Amino acid sequence: MHLEPIGMATLLAGLLSFALGLRFAVPVFAFATLFAASAALILPALGNANVQPAHLLLAFLIATVSIRRNLLREMLACARFPKPGFWLVMVAVCAIVSAYYFPRLFAGMTDVFGLHTDNAGHVVLTPLAPSSGNLTQSVYLVGDLICFLAMSAYARGANGKRVLAQAILICAAANLAFAVVDMVTAATNTADWLSFVRNATYRQLDDTDALGTKRIVGSFSEASAFGFTTLGFFAFATQLWLEDAYRRTALALAVLSLIALIFSTSTTAYIGLSMFLALALSRSLARITAARATSHVVGFLVVFPLIIVGIAAVFLLDQQLNAYAQQTIQTAVFDKLSSSSGVERSAWNTQALINFIDTYGLGAGVGSLRASSLPIAVLGSMGVAGALLYGAFIGRLFWRSVGTTQPPLSASLQRAARAACLALLMAAAFTSSLVDLGLQFFLLAALASADPDRATPHQRGPRIM
Repeated sequence: MHLEPIGMATLLAGLLSFALGLRFAVPVFAFATLFAASAALILPALGNANVQPAHLLLAFLIATVSIRRNLLREMLACARFPKPGFWLVMVAVCAIVSAYYFPRLFAGMTDVFGLHTDNAGHVVLTPLAPSSGNLTQSVYLVGDLICFLAMSAYARGANGKRVLAQAILICAAANLAFAVVDMVTAATNTADWLSFVRNATYRQLDDTDALGTKRIVGSFSEASAFGFTTLGFFAFATQLWLEDAYRRTALALAVLSLIALIFSTSTTAYIGLSMFLALALSRSLARITAARATSHVVGFLVVFPLIIVGIAAVFLLDQQLNAYAQQTIQTAVFDKLSSSSGVERSAWNTQALINFIDTYGLGAGVGSLRASSLPIAVLGSMGVAGALLYGAFIGRLFWRSVGTTQPPLSASLQRAARAACLALLMAAAFTSSLVDLGLQFFLLAALASADPDRATPHQRGPRIM
């Protein structure tokens, strides 16, 4: 086991979290989820598997929760039927069973595009067999479950919801700061300064470019991961602003995140962004029809189309900008399927469906294969049972009332978290390679599905920042 320099900083942060309590631990843990290209620990015995800072901090978070018996009981309460936590527990159990048994049961009966690459960095087709990916992906899903239950328990009260929401907003700002640092270090040929952050043993695509411009990766290993994360923050901040909560902070983060998404040249970002904005516009229209619209909703419906028309007019009038925009859209969207990457990802989906059929609908096991769509990855890995359990978790996540008796701010925070989860799921449906949606999603999901708190006389509506 190798302890990296960033791992030493993570251990220090973990000890401080344990000493100072959850009000400090929650924002620190949320911030650590941004370091997806980092390895706090490297495990040579498991094929140089990486332990990311957030997963290492998760151990300290659980230790902090475990000494608070009330919170530990609330974690268990969040896993009761039919709450979302119950279905996520079932997903984790199904994942562990599939990861251990199915690669052995169906060994050699089907070929898979595994998680590992060859010496040239290519994903190759190999016979199904147990691999270290079965262990690491199972551990990631268990980490997602623990994160979800711990944060759901913490967010059962109004104060917990506010702390978690503020931690997400801090992460959104830090994500943008990392994007600026990434671009500045690339422009000044000082990208090596970030090597202590980008130290994970898996493939790092931080130096790729599109149309002669470096692709934004921020603190992540590739542009698509940055786009996916930024999309969640954009959706959360945008919905908060529409709810008239944290309006100045939310508006600033939404605008800056939108700019980052536009210039990210990430297909994941463009697909998720277009679908989320279409949904936001339709929901805003519905709120006006139902006479439940805030001034921000009305402003969004009036101003946003005008901004789109204005931007389009600028690009149409400037030939260079027009050519650049057309080439960007053509390269990132329309040429994606015909590109080598697009062809490869289509092959992953096709093979994952073949794996689903070859294993009689049981799946090849979590961590055995990759796809380019969350539903296909779930079917190929966990089969029909896993797909039904995953669907039940997502269904309970969105079809659970936020409560009409709780303070307006708490309800607004939960609706914003649901909007962010929906945006991430829409993007994952077209681009996700694995079953694991990442800790950021489950942080948002915990806030979205936490039990509503009841209003008290001293609690007021949305705070203004």
